Amino acid sequence: MRFVIVRRRIAVGTTPGIKYLARIFRNEPIEFDRIAGEIADITTVSEPDIMAVLMSLEKVIKRHTIDGTTVKLGALGYFEPTISAKAVDTPDEVTIDTIRSLGVNFCPSVKFRKELKDAKAKFVNLDIKGLYTPEEEIIP
Repeated sequence: MRFVIVRRRIAVGTTPGIKYLARIFRNEPIEFDRIAGEIADITTVSEPDIMAVLMSLEKVIKRHTIDGTTVKLGALGYFEPTISAKAVDTPDEVTIDTIRSLGVNFCPSVKFRKELKDAKAKFVNLDIKGLYTPEEEIIP
């Protein structure tokens, strides 16, 4: 993964002031058609067939998570439905109106987490406002 260095003014904590931290530098998102093409290149399955499977997978994952079911995807991880709700004083006060939002989290598998932990980070030196570059003068 690539990262950039950003400069932030921290106003809270025991050591406030100008601080520097790493932030991920994300590539452009990859769409289904590119994923299908890459899978087609390394398998004997055609790109249109892969697109059909990916589109069906998307529908099935959405349907099950909306129904409140965790969806496991092997060594990749799982999609887990979530709920955010307002706390009330008694069980009788809990209604559908106390639900703030429904959502879903992706949780990587143990194997995937290990691969992420072992991944190497690489510094990207970009000329973007708000980013720190080694040539910059440090602001007091």
